[in-house]
Amino acid sequence: MEAKSQLFLKYFTLFMNLLNDCSEVEDDGQPVVGRKRGMSRRLASLRHCTVLAMSNLLNANVDSGLMHSIGLGYHKDLQTRATFMEVLTKILQQGTEFDTLAETVLADRFERLVELVTMMGDQGELPIAMALANVVPGSQWDELARVLVTLFDSRHLLYQLLWNMFSKEVELADSMQTLFRGNSLASKIMTFCFKVYGAAYLQKLLEPLLKGVVTTPEWHNISFEVDTTRSEH
Repeated sequence: MEAKSQLFLKYFTLFMNLLNDCSEVEDDGQPVVGRKRGMSRRLASLRHCTVLAMSNLLNANVDSGLMHSIGLGYHKDLQTRATFMEVLTKILQQGTEFDTLAETVLADRFERLVELVTMMGDQGELPIAMALANVVPGSQWDELARVLVTLFDSRHLLYQLLWNMFSKEVELADSMQTLFRGNSLASKIMTFCFKVYGAAYLQKLLEPLLKGVVTTPEWHNISFEVDTTRSEH
C-alpha cells in the first residue's frame, strides 16, 4: 500500500505541475492572435486531457490517492483549488464509489478474491482453479495446493476441487500404474489433504497400539524391523 501510495503521488504531482504550466502560459497577459490562438487551443486540449487523466488516476486509486490529493481542496492558490474541485467533480460524475475507504476494505477484497477462485460452473467445473493449475509453474505447486485446499475447504467445496483435479489426473495418465505417482498438482493436493486431515486420524488409530507396544515389558526385547538385514542392529 505504501509503494502504491508513493507511485500515485508521483504521477498526480506530475499532472498537477503540467496544469500549472498550462495556466502560466495562458495567463502571460499577451493578446491572443495568430499562432498564439492555435497554441491556446492546444493548451486547452492538453489541460482537459490532464484533468481527465487525474480524474481517472484518482478514480482508480481512491484508497491510496485521496489522502494525498484532498489537501489540494484547501490549497492557498485558488487555481489549484479550482482544479482539484474539477477533478473531484469528474470522478463523482463517473459514479465513483468511496466504499474502498471502509475499514473492512481489505477483508472485502479478499472475500471477493476467494469467491472468484472458488467459482463453480453449472456442470461443477472450476474454471479459475483449473486455469491456475495450468499456468502456475511446478516449483510453486506445493504452495498452490495449500492455498486451493484451504480456500475450497473454507467454502465446503473441497469435494469439487478433488473431483476436478483427480479427474484431470486420470485423463492425462498414460496408464493406471502411473496415477498419482508423478510430480503433479493433483499429487500435491492429495499429499496436503493426507497431511492435514489424515494425520489426526492415523494418530487416533495407531496411538493406542503403539502405546501398548512401548509400555508392555515382554515386548521390549522383540524386534519389529521388517528388513532382516538390519535386525541385528
